[in-house]
Amino acid sequence: MRSPFIPPIPSTSAPLHIRIDPHAGRKYHASAALPAGTDLLGRCTPYSYTIWKRFRNEVCAECWRYDGGRRTFLTRRDDEGYNDAGAHAAASPTPSAPPDGERSGSTSAGLWFCDATCQGQWIAREGLEAVDLLRQLEAARQKKPKPKPKAKPNSSASAQATDPDVDPDVTPEAVERAWDVVREGERSPKEMRRWRDLQLEDYEADMARYVLLALHRCYREQCQRRRSTAVEETQSEGPTTVTNGSDGEPSEWQTFASLQVNEQQLLNACPQILAHQTRIYQLLKGKFGSRVPQARSGPSSRSSSSSVSAQPRSNGGSSAQPPADEARTRKDAQAAAEHDAQSPDGEPPHLADLVTIANVRTILGVDPGNAFGIWEVPVMEESECLGFALYPVASFFNHHCAANVRKERDGRTLRFVTTRAVEAGEELCISYGHIEAMDVATRRKELLEGWYFECMCSRCTAEAAGEGTVTRT
Repeated sequence: MRSPFIPPIPSTSAPLHIRIDPHAGRKYHASAALPAGTDLLGRCTPYSYTIWKRFRNEVCAECWRYDGGRRTFLTRRDDEGYNDAGAHAAASPTPSAPPDGERSGSTSAGLWFCDATCQGQWIAREGLEAVDLLRQLEAARQKKPKPKPKAKPNSSASAQATDPDVDPDVTPEAVERAWDVVREGERSPKEMRRWRDLQLEDYEADMARYVLLALHRCYREQCQRRRSTAVEETQSEGPTTVTNGSDGEPSEWQTFASLQVNEQQLLNACPQILAHQTRIYQLLKGKFGSRVPQARSGPSSRSSSSSVSAQPRSNGGSSAQPPADEARTRKDAQAAAEHDAQSPDGEPPHLADLVTIANVRTILGVDPGNAFGIWEVPVMEESECLGFALYPVASFFNHHCAANVRKERDGRTLRFVTTRAVEAGEELCISYGHIEAMDVATRRKELLEGWYFECMCSRCTAEAAGEGTVTRT
């Protein structure tokens, strides 16, 4: 078995390092004695995210500001008023004429912004193409969804899913059979055309947004690496070996894809999600998985003609993957290799090549257990969970019920700060969820249901043994 993948730390002088535990996987430890208030990782930014639909027109897509359901502070929508000449954060606050691709009555991309600054920052990072991709995706959202029982929003994707009558026994073999049916459908042009016209429930469309933004992020990384390689070849007047990232460092996608996959644990808890996940893939494959331009539901002047060869699934998660997971990874990797073999050498990256079962299952599989909830701030007992985001480097913090690190959200960024003095070599842990005030039995139940592990931290162990509350050992 390969050694777990270790991602690069953002700074060479970072006060922490990663150790690998055969049971707990990758975890952060202090590289030296640290005082309280030490910023451990700087400002972490999400690789991908989604805002739940019920909050989308109440939350800024860039800074994630939320004002208790009030919307008057949101003054920009999608790319309306965005002027390429005054692009990025310095865009004029006075709306200009809509670009050619934006017409009255076209499908919205589901993006709202505080002002031109937030709009410009989002577009400068994600690209105008991402607005068009989301607009096409939103056109596939059911206009009149079936009534569903109310569920309190939660950072876990499972809490937002519907609950149809499904077989509760979803074994790894059953999961593979379901995806084999999808693979068979990919061979039929008629079936692919049908997938293009699927309509997604709100939960499915929200999760599809998260997947699509992650795929587009990977695509942009590959385009950037291609440009960098071209510049190096020009300067060296010869071919350059293409590396995973700048200076041979692993790419952000590799770090993201190396997170522990909790697909089976999620499906054991919520078997109905398997049907949602296959439909999400079918819609994405039908709309964005072909290099042949598709008819759009709304007018747009910027299309996605890009894609990269499918990325191999990393085998360096925090824990060993089960045999069924390894088998499906090999199958998908083989299919991707066969697809790549048919592509001419030197062809530019193309987004369609990234829409593979392997990639989509990876993106959906790392959500449970690794996602951070986007909570209304300041966080209180009645705070709303507005959506979730994936911060790959931050996901290597383990949990402790008496954590020595706290997370602080500022807009879309997260900071991780020590809450007390930490000794050299001591593990650095955060608290998952808002469980500190609960008794040990309730805490363990919450962690088992939401993060798929039974907490054995020193606080839980001591309290379960009747020794009372401890701060940390």
